[in-house]
Amino acid sequence: MEETRSARPAGELRRQLGFLDVAALHVGTILGSGIFVAPAAVAAAAPGAAWAAGLWLLGGFVAACGAACYAECGSRLPHAGGFYVYYREVYGPAMAFVGGWAALAVTYPASIAAIALVFGRYLGEIVPVLEGRATACAAAALLAVGAINILGVRLAAMVQRLLSGTKITVLALVCVAALFAGTTGAPSAGAVAEAGPTFGDSAGPAAGDAASPGSHGVGFAAALLAAVVVMLWTYDGWSDIGLIAGEVREPGRVLGRAVLLASAVLAAVYGLVQASVLVLLPPQRAAGSERVVAEAVEAGMGGGAAALVAGLVVLCTFGSVHSVVLGASRLGYAMGRDGAFLRWFGRVDPHLGTPARSIAALVGATLLYIFSADFLSLLGFFSFSVWIFYAITAVALLVLRRRGTGGAAAWQAPGGRLAPAVVLLTAAGMTSGLLREAPGRSVLGLGMLLSGFGLYALWRRVVPRSGTS
Repeated sequence: MEETRSARPAGELRRQLGFLDVAALHVGTILGSGIFVAPAAVAAAAPGAAWAAGLWLLGGFVAACGAACYAECGSRLPHAGGFYVYYREVYGPAMAFVGGWAALAVTYPASIAAIALVFGRYLGEIVPVLEGRATACAAAALLAVGAINILGVRLAAMVQRLLSGTKITVLALVCVAALFAGTTGAPSAGAVAEAGPTFGDSAGPAAGDAASPGSHGVGFAAALLAAVVVMLWTYDGWSDIGLIAGEVREPGRVLGRAVLLASAVLAAVYGLVQASVLVLLPPQRAAGSERVVAEAVEAGMGGGAAALVAGLVVLCTFGSVHSVVLGASRLGYAMGRDGAFLRWFGRVDPHLGTPARSIAALVGATLLYIFSADFLSLLGFFSFSVWIFYAITAVALLVLRRRGTGGAAAWQAPGGRLAPAVVLLTAAGMTSGLLREAPGRSVLGLGMLLSGFGLYALWRRVVPRSGTS
């Protein structure tokens, strides 16, 4: 039977999150600023609207398969910490330690910092007095998010519901309004100025790097590959849902259904955004734009809509920062309880009921990245390993199924082995492609990751190992 709220031992996180909370967290983590640039790469690769729709459906299908793998693992091992818990159970403490430390030290704080800096830049677009103060704005947003998460799980969940619901609704309405206005006599695409800011997360690929088929000597296959990479980046974040499994009521019933619904909603909204781009902008212009959604909205609603799109970026990035902090802080908490991180961070505040120390540690580490001049290169080294970890999780899921972990109460991803197979095939394609594209950086990143096993051996010698998470 699944754990109930009253059955939780003292000092552990309580199960307070329901279906809508999980769905909101999933949407909030994924929907950042990527969608504001990714349609350019899709326009470059797609010969027509049907191809574009197919590409977004393909990306959504891969993301749903990945999310289903993590949701099933979370329903079988419904504890805080996500992949760290799965790796410890299947591969042992060394692999869990390496994956957890790479995420805690680099990937999570650096990614949050990158998104927060995008928030800061575009806040300056709509509040002129803040222009040029992106770093300070990013730091202030991060501190606000940290305070919300420390003050209470229910408060953080309610804020996340509000943010996710608002940003996905407003994004859809803006695209519909632009389509309606653009097809009923609003300013044409050619009348809108080409100049403007670039939308996108600093840590992600730039849509402007993609060229339309046949332009600049870039073939259809290369443009298609660029579109797939950018789309999968736009859908990225689906692996975080298992981090909060220890706080979900009835995880075997809730986790899988919530992430599949959220994945479907995201795919539908992303498709709507792409449709507005293809209807409102000429194909060549859409393919070469670095602010493609902004230009499409301006084409439909006039030049004054630029501030509206900037506001959307601010809303989406703030919501993404909030959701990632909410989830990722549970990793430090789980590792602290297990002795793989300082145990001080594995405690729950007795009054607030939150892993306040782990949240504060994550915020502090992220602030260091925000004020660092060149942290994106470090994040780039570890980007090669992301799909390796996704593949490791897919294999772990198959092992957990074979062992019968979780029993009858565990939710199972539909399609049998389809979801892990899709993740494994996609991971093979992505890692081989990244290895060909940037062999030096990929090998160096892998070497940095493998060095974590040496750190684990040192940690075991220095820090006594006792207790469980």
